[in-house]
Amino acid sequence: MSAVSQITEDIIIKSEENQEEREEQDTSLILDNQYIFIQLPSGNIKVVKLQKDTNVSLGKFGTFHSNGIIGRPFGHSYEIYDNYQVKVIKNVAFYEVDETDANNKEILDDPSKQKLSYQEIEKLKKQGLEGQDIIKKMVEGHSAFDQKTEYSKAKYIKRKEAKFSRVFTPINPTLYSVWEYFFSKNPGKIRDMRIDTLSQILSLANVRAYTKMLVVDDTQGLVITGVMERLGGYGIVLGIHDGENHNYDIVRYMNFSKKIHDSLLTLSWQQVFKEEIQAPFNYQDESTLSEKDLKYYLRRKVNYERIRDTREILWRGEFDGLIVASQYQPESILETLMPYVSGSRPIIIYHINKEVLINACVYMKISKKFLNPQITESWLRQYQVLPGRIHPSMSTSGGGGYLLHATHIVINESLPTPIPSYMKQKDTLEELNKSDFCNNNSIDETVKIESLDQNVTSENHLVNSEELQEAENKRIKLE
Repeated sequence: MSAVSQITEDIIIKSEENQEEREEQDTSLILDNQYIFIQLPSGNIKVVKLQKDTNVSLGKFGTFHSNGIIGRPFGHSYEIYDNYQVKVIKNVAFYEVDETDANNKEILDDPSKQKLSYQEIEKLKKQGLEGQDIIKKMVEGHSAFDQKTEYSKAKYIKRKEAKFSRVFTPINPTLYSVWEYFFSKNPGKIRDMRIDTLSQILSLANVRAYTKMLVVDDTQGLVITGVMERLGGYGIVLGIHDGENHNYDIVRYMNFSKKIHDSLLTLSWQQVFKEEIQAPFNYQDESTLSEKDLKYYLRRKVNYERIRDTREILWRGEFDGLIVASQYQPESILETLMPYVSGSRPIIIYHINKEVLINACVYMKISKKFLNPQITESWLRQYQVLPGRIHPSMSTSGGGGYLLHATHIVINESLPTPIPSYMKQKDTLEELNKSDFCNNNSIDETVKIESLDQNVTSENHLVNSEELQEAENKRIKLE
């Protein structure tokens, strides 16, 4: 067996093994070489790519060994103790709050009520005392703690946990958890798109398995990720992006299997146009290349064939929908990509500003290719849900952007263009007005003719009377 065939076979076998491993993985367990979200005691989220036999640093909250959580289920809370070890503890969400008659009426914000000083707390930390034990000692040293209500006690403990606790909770990356991380960190990267708006986009676009979706995504891959998750590896999503390489960073955090990853195809805007001719690839004899050159050659060959096949898929058309979340004007995007979308398919356009979509909506109404274009705004109010403490969140986003959605229509030029009902009514009214005008003209002409007859009769009568008078005068003269 030659070196070329051996390398090619090794690549195929390795890809097949990785695919089988991904498909057999249990997504409810924490696995090696995957991204996880870690919720810290302060409430912040830290993204970590978990590697076996490594230490994971959580800053001031401590460091733990990765093998301590690999193979365990998501959702458990762990506490870090000596020598980077972790142990499972009861999640604070399962503690019940008892109702009491205590109130905060006589409580004043006085630091002297805490018997433990700052130096004593630092000494306890240096002694290696765990966070929960330090918080317990602080509660015991607070002279007015028993006078607080149960809710105030819970808030006090929560504040101290955010400062001294070494408890963390691994979270499974889902579409919601990934969106929450990016929206809280930098909402501008995902174009201020809220999760309720994203859910409406996926529903209005009718994203489901065995469909071909065309997506223009400038949200770091948030929309692409939602479409890929719904397809589940059964279907195609073709993403249009700027530059030579896409920037769909959110996709890698989802730990998708190879089957789902293969459903994603990408093209740059430059490669969309048929006028842009792809440079031909220089095929070589693989047996004459060295091992290093062969790997580089195969990588270039795969990339060339990927672009070539993806362009053919795009130009073949028959896509089941178009989703746009871009910085560019929607009208130019529609003119470029609508020929590749099948008839009676949804068109969804997202933008944070309503004025941009108004112009696109006017463009759709003037065009004959879109049916029933509408602009909608999503509305969301988040609530804190705790026993006896249910109320709207104190801080929330002011808006979730706007959606323009319509249905694509393909007009058959060989058939007569149907006339809308309002146009038929307009033609009928014009015919009635025209007939009334003709009738009025005929009446006027009849009246004119009658008046002329009367004039002629009167003139004839006048002539006859003159002749009679002349004859009478002659008779008188003769007598």
